[in-house]
Amino acid sequence: MDLNLKIRWQSNQHIALALSGGIDSMVLYHLLTTHLRDTYEKLTVIHVNHNLREASKKEAAYIKEMTEKDKVPCHMTTLNFQGEFSQASGRRARYQYFKDITDAHQIDWLLMGHHQDDQVETVLQQVLSGRYLFQNLGIPENRQGELNILRPLMDVTKKAIKEYQHKYQVKYFEDSSNLSDDYTRNYIRHHIVPAIVSSDSLDISHLLSLKTDVNELSEIATNQAKDFLKKDNYQFSRAAYKNHPDLLRIYILNTLLNHHGEYASRKILETIDVLLIDGPSQSSYKLKCHHILIEYDRVSLKKDTNNQRSKPLFVEESGKFIYNDYRIDVDMNPSDYPLYIRSKQDGDRVPLKQGGHKKLSRLFIDKKIPASERGIMPVVESADGIIIAVGSIYNIIEPSENRTLRIKKE
Repeated sequence: MDLNLKIRWQSNQHIALALSGGIDSMVLYHLLTTHLRDTYEKLTVIHVNHNLREASKKEAAYIKEMTEKDKVPCHMTTLNFQGEFSQASGRRARYQYFKDITDAHQIDWLLMGHHQDDQVETVLQQVLSGRYLFQNLGIPENRQGELNILRPLMDVTKKAIKEYQHKYQVKYFEDSSNLSDDYTRNYIRHHIVPAIVSSDSLDISHLLSLKTDVNELSEIATNQAKDFLKKDNYQFSRAAYKNHPDLLRIYILNTLLNHHGEYASRKILETIDVLLIDGPSQSSYKLKCHHILIEYDRVSLKKDTNNQRSKPLFVEESGKFIYNDYRIDVDMNPSDYPLYIRSKQDGDRVPLKQGGHKKLSRLFIDKKIPASERGIMPVVESADGIIIAVGSIYNIIEPSENRTLRIKKE
């Protein structure tokens, strides 16, 4: 077979090949239809034409003709980008088509032609651009999830692939954009990798060991972060958080966000970390769909409800009421009604039993009420416009047989 492939699929499985037309995927196609044709039950080809080069039409036509001749089912699509193309948008569209086809045809594995040189370039790019944490360093050899992916050439060098292509005269197409340094990966391929390879004191294979080592250490850090967060249902003590090393704190924040479906760059995670370490006693940080809330020693993630609050209530008779997640039990004399239940307002003042008044904002501070709670805590006014109760922290109604105003957080 000439190449050392990792065959992880079974002989009774339906596999598909993402065939771009480049040397890597065309060599893999040749292997699958010759040396490896007895290793699977069915082979399907998937080709995506990004519609960015004139030559891509001829390449798609050749792949269609080749697969028809080999009696291999082939699914093709031509993308049409609205607006400016980017590597990210191309990848999203490509992978969505892969998923559509693999789901529709009950394909067990999608094979891709990434190889060892691709792995080295990816590790370099991620390290030099600061995207190497959270078990993400390098290209995974296999991935199971919504799309099951295998990369059987991952231990094969580009040199070995070229030698195989030359030996068997495998036809392939060269994408002219691969010659340009406009893309970061191409710059790494054309300039950085050759400089490392030509050095007598450097061994590029150590980058592959780096990938393994960093991802294993990252898994350990992630597990420690999960253990810390699970102790209090993914909330935590600010003081306990500060006792962790700098990097582990970043893992804690990343794990907290991921648990709630949020994702952030390392720069954002470091900004939040500074807020937790040196910021004020109460603060918040807006994410896409949540807020990180810092409330004295408590840190939590709350879903952003766009500040939706209950509408004010006029209570004209005894009963049980719900206001902003508070349960309010009212049993008063008829002469005490109506009561008005609302959220705080600027200038609110509560009467003191010993005489005088206190600002409601001051009462919140004295009782150490988190900022996130102050806006939703129910404020109850009497018929005379006097504040007679605030949540569970203030109440001038003395409970009796026929006079009760009880407020409790649900």
